[in-house]
Amino acid sequence: MNIIIHRGTHEIGGSCIEISSGDHRIILDLGMPLMTKDGGILDQASIETPSIENGILPNVKGLYADQVPSVTAVILSHAHLDHYGLMSLVHPEIPIYLSRETKALIEVGNIFYTFKQTKKSRMDNCQTFDHLMPPFKVGPFTITPFLMDHSAFGASSLLIEAEGKKIFYTGDLRGHGRKAMLFEDLIKNPIQNVDCLLMEGTTLGGEHNVGYETEEAVEGALYSLFALQEDASFVMSAGSNIDRLVSIYQAALQAKKILVVDLYQFYLLKQIKDFPHGLPLYSDKNLRILYLIEHAKTIANQVNEHLLYKWKSLKIEKEEILAQRKDMVLRIPLSIMKIMAKGMEKERPLQKASFIYSMWSGYLKSNPKLKEFTDRYKIPMKIIHTSGHAYLHDLKRLADALKPRMIVPIHTLSGDEFKNHFANVCRFDDGVPFEIN
Repeated sequence: MNIIIHRGTHEIGGSCIEISSGDHRIILDLGMPLMTKDGGILDQASIETPSIENGILPNVKGLYADQVPSVTAVILSHAHLDHYGLMSLVHPEIPIYLSRETKALIEVGNIFYTFKQTKKSRMDNCQTFDHLMPPFKVGPFTITPFLMDHSAFGASSLLIEAEGKKIFYTGDLRGHGRKAMLFEDLIKNPIQNVDCLLMEGTTLGGEHNVGYETEEAVEGALYSLFALQEDASFVMSAGSNIDRLVSIYQAALQAKKILVVDLYQFYLLKQIKDFPHGLPLYSDKNLRILYLIEHAKTIANQVNEHLLYKWKSLKIEKEEILAQRKDMVLRIPLSIMKIMAKGMEKERPLQKASFIYSMWSGYLKSNPKLKEFTDRYKIPMKIIHTSGHAYLHDLKRLADALKPRMIVPIHTLSGDEFKNHFANVCRFDDGVPFEIN
C-alpha cells in the first residue's frame, strides 16, 4: 500500500489522505482548511471559490466533479468541517462512506447552515456504515470503523487493511470526554500488527491545553457557576459538540436553572437521540426553545411545519426570559444574545451576568465580535472548556498499546515533536508518497 497525505502533515484541519493499492485509491477525509499554509487567515473569497490553484482543494487527481473520476471512494471520519467541508465537490460517481451519526449531523447542517461551502454538502451516493456491524469492503480494502470519543458526535477511527498490511487512522479522538470508555476499550483490546499509525497530534505544542482536563470537570465548573448566578448566563459552544451541550444541560438541571436553546440545536438533539452511545436519558425538564424566525421558516419549509406545533409547549418568549433572567442559561446565537442583553440592560446593568466561552480559544481570537459583546455590556467572560483532542499522555498510551511499526504525525502544528515522545516516527511533507512495506 502507498500513502499520500495531501494535507495535514504541518497543519491542523483540512485533512486529506490518499491510500492506494494496485489501481484502487481511497481518500480519508476531505476537509476545509482552517488556515493558510503559513498559518495565516484564509481569504473569504478563496473559501467561497475553492480550487487547487488557490490552495483550498488538495491536488488529488480524479476526485472532483470537473475531472474524470478515478478515485474508488471517499471515507469521512466525522462531521467537523475541517474533515468533511469539501465533500460537495467530489465527483458524483464516487461514493462517499460515513457513519450514520455523521450523516445525520451533516444533513442537519445542510438544512440550517448558511456557510456557502456546506449549504449543499452532497448526500447522494453516500453509503453509511454502522460501528456495531462487521467491517466493509471497498475494492481491495477492508475497512473497520471504531466509534471514538471526540467533540464531534459519532466520530470514527479507521482501520484500513489490504495486501496483508494494516493502517490505523485515528481521525480526531480523545480519552477524556463522555465516551472515554471507547478509547479505553481500544487500549485494553488493541489491534495487533499495525504497520502504520496515522496519529493526530493537535494538542502537541500546548495550544489546546486548557484549564479543565475532562468533560466531567467542565460540567462541575458549569454547575458551580450556574448554582450561584445572580443574573443570566450566556453560553457560547459549538452546536455539533453534543458532549458539551449535555454538560451544559446537566449542570443547569442540577442548579435548577432553565436552559434555552434555539430550534437548530433542539432539532439536532432529536435527530441523534436514538443512536447507540448517543444522549443520556433526559426529559425536556428545564429545557426551553427560543423560536427564531429564520429557524422556524427553515423547519416549516424544509422539514415539517408540524414540528413547530409539536414543540410549542417548550417554546419560550423573549418576555419570559427577561422576566426570569436570573434563572436563565442562554445557549443561543450571538446575534440573539445581543437582543436579549439590550432588553435586559434597560432594566438593570449586566455586570452580574456571565458570558461562558466553551470552545477552543483560537476561535475566540478570530472572532472579535465576542469580546465586543462582553465589553459593550460589561459582562465578565469565563472560559470553561476541555479539548476535543487527546492529550500527550493518552497518545502515548495509544502508541504503546498498538505498537505500530511506524507512526506518521498528522493534524498537527508540532509534528517534529513526535520524535521526542514516540518511537518509529516517520515525517513526511504534504503530497509526498510513501510505501507501507
